[in-house]
Amino acid sequence: MPKMRKFTIIDGGESSEVEALSFKRAVKSYQGNAKSKEITVEWEAKKGEYYTKQQPLPLGRSKKIGR
Repeated sequence: MPKMRKFTIIDGGESSEVEALSFKRAVKSYQGNAKSKEITVEWEAKKGEYYTKQQPLPLGRSKKIGR
């Protein structure tokens, strides 16, 4: 079974928990209803270490300009 991790996302003064397999999936599922352009994400890794990261939104592929 894959291990679902709990990510705490802090957007301004509000915080919410998202359960996902990876950091990227957690941020992408949250960014649709985000209020600001940058969020703080906290999570615990499989080995027990705690991480905090500032993530600018939107996260994902940016379209190429011109060709």
